[in-house]
Amino acid sequence: MKFTSISKSDIDELCVAFESCLTQHDITFKYVDMTEDNGIISFIFCNDPEKARSVDLEGKQFIGLDTDYIAKEILEPILPRLKEYAKK
Repeated sequence: MKFTSISKSDIDELCVAFESCLTQHDITFKYVDMTEDNGIISFIFCNDPEKARSVDLEGKQFIGLDTDYIAKEILEPILPRLKEYAKK
């Protein structure tokens, strides 16, 4: 799916793409969410809510791109750290 706007439905689809990317690399978290505040999209992930982390991105930069592509571009460079964090 193309990311066409910073709307709730597009952010939900982007979150699904992020979760799918993690799953493809055998990384799972008990809790994931995606929020938006003033155009900044935050992908939140954790196994313990008190130790939640996030990856933030400027939403406008990704309008018109495929959600799976966005997830790969953002997450693949940090996969080793995500995998280690998921084990904790």
